[in-house]
This record gives sequence, C-alpha cells and structure tokens, in this order.
Amino acid sequence: MSPSKESNRTTSIKKSPGKQINLKTLSKAKPPKDPNKDKKMNNKLSDDDAWVDIDLPEEMTKENKTGFKRSGVEVLVKAKVIPSKGTKGYASAASSVISPYVQTAIQSLSLHNQQKLPPKQRVYVHCVRHAQAHHNLRNLSSYTRKMLPDPRLTAHGIKQAIALAARFEFMDKLNVIVCSPLRRTIHTAYVGFRPAIFDRKVLLIAYPDLKEFGNAPSCTGVRMTELMKKFGELEGKVDTRLAPDGWYKNTELNIPNYKQVRAERVRKELYELGQIILKGGKGSWKGIEVKGVKKSQDVHILVVSHGAFLAALEGSEKERLYNAEYKTYEFATDVMIANGANSFDLVETAESKQYVHDPTVN
Repeated sequence: MSPSKESNRTTSIKKSPGKQINLKTLSKAKPPKDPNKDKKMNNKLSDDDAWVDIDLPEEMTKENKTGFKRSGVEVLVKAKVIPSKGTKGYASAASSVISPYVQTAIQSLSLHNQQKLPPKQRVYVHCVRHAQAHHNLRNLSSYTRKMLPDPRLTAHGIKQAIALAARFEFMDKLNVIVCSPLRRTIHTAYVGFRPAIFDRKVLLIAYPDLKEFGNAPSCTGVRMTELMKKFGELEGKVDTRLAPDGWYKNTELNIPNYKQVRAERVRKELYELGQIILKGGKGSWKGIEVKGVKKSQDVHILVVSHGAFLAALEGSEKERLYNAEYKTYEFATDVMIANGANSFDLVETAESKQYVHDPTVN
C-alpha cells in the first residue's frame, strides 16, 4: 500500500484547537486488513462527518511511553470507517467495523462515564438535646430534680433555644422533625426550630421512643391534648398519633438491656424513615404520611431528645451533649457494613466532630 493510502487510514486524535496526535500510541494492536482496500469507495464521508466526540478519562491524561501528554479536556477522534463485506461505499455504523484504535478510546470512555455517575444521596440525622429545664439546675439535689413533674425550660433554657435557632445551619434543609413528647423537648423544638415548623411547614412528629429513660416524675409526660394547650401556637402542627393517651407510662424497666433495646429500635426506625424519604413522592412511616425528596437531594432528619437516650442512640455509655447542643450523624457506609456494621448504625460526621459547643450557653 502506498504511503498516501496508509496515511488516509490513520486514526488520530485532534485537540481543539491544536495539533493532531496519532491514536496508535494508545494501543499496540494493528488494524485489521481491509478486504476492500484496493476498491474504489463511493459516497465517502466528508471530513466533518468523520469526527466523533470523545471525552478522554483521567487515566489517559498521564504521560505514556512515547513521551507526549494527553489533555483531559474534550478531544475529537477522527476515524475512517472500514466497510463490511458486500457493501458499497461506507457502510452504516450498524454494519461497520471500527478501528481498534477507536475501540480503545471508546472502552476508556465507558469507564470515564461510570466515574461521572451522580453522587449517592445521603441521609443525615441531626440529634439535639433539649435546652436547660428546671431539673437541670445544679443548685438542686438529685432527688429534688427527679421529683419535678415534666419540667419546663428555664429562662436561660429559652435563651439557649433562641440561640440554637440562629446557629443551626441545616434549618432550610430539614425534611422532618421527630421529638420526644416531654414538655422540655417540645418547648425546645417550638422555640429553636420555629423557621422550619412555621415558615417551611416541616412536619413535627411526637415520637414517644425518644423520651428519657426512667420512670421518675421528671421523665414522665402528660396527655398530648393537655400539653398542646400550653403551646397553643403548635396545635395542629404536631402529629401526635404515635403518642396516644398513656404513652407516658414507662413499662420497659423490666426488660433486660432496655436502654440498648429501645436505642436499636429507634435507629432502625430512623433508617426506615430516611429510606422512605429518599424514594421521593409521598410515603408512609409508622402510619404517618411523609414527603420525599428529589433525586438530587439529601435527607435531613432532626431528632429532639434527651442526654441519656441520645448517648444510647449513638452507642456511647456516657452523655456527650450539653443542653441545646447538637451533633450530626450518617448511617454506616458500605465499607463499614462490609466489615460487620449494621446498615442502621449511626456514625458522627467529620464536620460535626469539629463543632465546639459554646460554654456560655450551657
């Protein structure tokens, strides 16, 4: 074959604008022999028609053995199509044989496209301990504190909740709020998350499994109808179906490891809630309708609860949260699950670990 004919069959890459780079440097494979190489071709493709857009993957941006450096930006592959046997002129793409040099580039492109898949949606669980209530006052004896019936927030606690509303950075992202039905937690949600509840109409669910451990008066609530009268503005904005009359009766103390049992149940139910919201549209969680998110959005669940329970929920033996402090968690990653973790285990995010609680509002 003459040099002129050989050069006509050369497959090359062209950076736009810039010099042409021979794709033969990408593969040692030799092109198949063309059975029609000596025949006159009719209806040849124009030079413009023979260009195919290719976006080279990152792996092909490194220097190869020939010494030239390929760009990671969009390039064009110029390829002459080899006609299949029995066809006239250039055959259609369905019946044509593509040069192995182009095949190499296309295979790399396939890998590159896989790397461009959108990131996986994430479920975040923001855990907030209630603001200071009267049973948290340090000048009271332990016995006195326990005997206070369903204590309300102190004046300082209300200030803490107001400050929480100003510093909670996920207010505009919340999808649902689940809250212990005790007075101090409902009050914290009422003051601390007003923008979400009243402006964005985020669903607030009274969730008895988030109540504090124990059966002392300070850990025992009241009927939700009675409690809602104390927060008239909240009436009609709190879903109380999970907290029917009698929810406050604590019968779990006779269950072995009752703290771990309830904490594990809540983790599973929060995981289920997150998965339902991820599906989009409208779904049902424990008989309550919840709204889903768009495919590009993460899920943000707010949990308003108590120090001892939140420690158990995280899997810690000691309380870690101050009054009105919050931490952010995700469910176990695929790597953690592969190493024995459960899909509903909560792991604090790196950003949350960097958060320093302001001691002046403790």
